[in-house]
Parts: sequence; structure tokens; C-alpha cells
Amino acid sequence: MCTRARRLIVSAAGLLLATQVASAGGRQDRSIPPDQERYVSAQLPNIALTTSTGTATDLQRVANSRPLLLAFVFTRCTGVCSPFLMSWRTADQQMSRRAGVARLVLSFDPRDKPADMAEVARHLGVESDPAWTFGVAAPEDIRRLTQTVGFWYDWDESRQQFDHPAMLAAVRDGRLVRLLITGTVTSGRLDELVREAIGEFIPSYPLPGRARFRCFQYDARSGRITLDWGFGLLLIPVFTVSLSTAIMFAAGARLRRTGQT
Repeated sequence: MCTRARRLIVSAAGLLLATQVASAGGRQDRSIPPDQERYVSAQLPNIALTTSTGTATDLQRVANSRPLLLAFVFTRCTGVCSPFLMSWRTADQQMSRRAGVARLVLSFDPRDKPADMAEVARHLGVESDPAWTFGVAAPEDIRRLTQTVGFWYDWDESRQQFDHPAMLAAVRDGRLVRLLITGTVTSGRLDELVREAIGEFIPSYPLPGRARFRCFQYDARSGRITLDWGFGLLLIPVFTVSLSTAIMFAAGARLRRTGQT
């Protein structure tokens, strides 16, 4: 009886798992950040959009041959959207390399209108800054664009809110070059993102959900690059081999001296 009961439990668990997988429809795992390696270098679709001022334009014209920082929000968000945007604006003001970079904030909520995005711009205090563009687009175009960069959003009926990550995408020449998934944007991380968008060399940087292994440390304020603890780890094998070799030579010399006496 016990064996039969265990078999029934295992079969039921397998059926439940199969049902859950089928209902998910192959969707991305929402519990982890998107895998950058899967999306980097993807060509972004040149979707049409309407800015907060009511101007009809598209993604390429907003970038205007400049590096582009792209974020997705919705104006009725009661969670991460507002603090995320505020931290981005603050970090942006602290950066020394602000010129020559376009910033685009798009809504993924089909209820949002240009006037709603204009209110977001006013709230951030950047409504008159030409480097910032706020806009909306057709739902199918937003879906194509978000899927290209790995951004997801799911409607939660019980909370009447969208579940979604806080993410900045760096785009160069119409292609995704890097993602920053964080609820709070710091000046250091933003500077690394901008340098990547511009095409400058970044020695190393921590990936979301992975160990912070750095060979170099970059100071966003001074622009200086210094060695970090990760560089020391790279020297451990060299030091170990050198020490082992020295011990072997010393032991061999001692044996020769003993044999001669």
C-alpha cells in the first residue's frame, strides 16, 4: 500500500508540474534577471512612438545617431517605477559625461497617454531637458521592443498592478549592448552603462545575481581605474607555481650538497 501511495503521489506531482509548464507557455522565468548574453547585440525594432509633447516620431529619430539609454515604466505604478526613475535622474545629474547621450522612458501600459508621460517628466524635473524623451507606443510595438531587450511585464489582477523589473538598457547603433537591472541607479553603475553605450572599454563589472569579481575598480567621479582584489586572485596561481619551483630547486640543491659530502 505504501509503495502504491508513493507512486500515486509522484504521478500527481508530475502531472501538476507538466500542467504548470504548459500554462506558462515557455515564458521567461520571472524570478531571475534576464540573461544578458541572450539579448546583447540584438537589433532593436524601430518602432513608432508619440512623445509626451504629442510629437510623432520613432526610436531611431529619438536616438539621432547617439547612444541611447532606454527604460520602461507605467505611470500608475505604486512600486519601483518612481524611485527607480528618481535615482536615475539623480545619478544622471552627478555624471560628468552627460552630453551626447539620449534618454528614453517608454510606458508599457496601454492606458498611459502622452499627457501621463508629460506628468512623469515634470515630476522628475526634466520636462525641458532635450536629452530626455518620454513617450508611448502601440501595445504590439511595445511588446516587440520589450521582448527584444528581455524586459517582461505581467498584469496582477488582485493588485491591479503590473509585475515587472526595473531595468535600464544601453543601446548603440540600434543594438543592445548592456542591461542594468536594479531598483536604484547609482552614479558609478550609470557611468559604466554610459561608457559601454559610447563604446569605451570597461575592464570588468558585476553581473546581476553573480559574484562581484573585479580586476579593476572604476571611480565614476575621478575617472580613475585602480586595481581591485580580483586582480590579486589572478596572481595566486603564479605565486603558487613560483613558490613550488623555488622549493624544488632548494631541495635539489640540498640533496646535491648531501651527496657530495
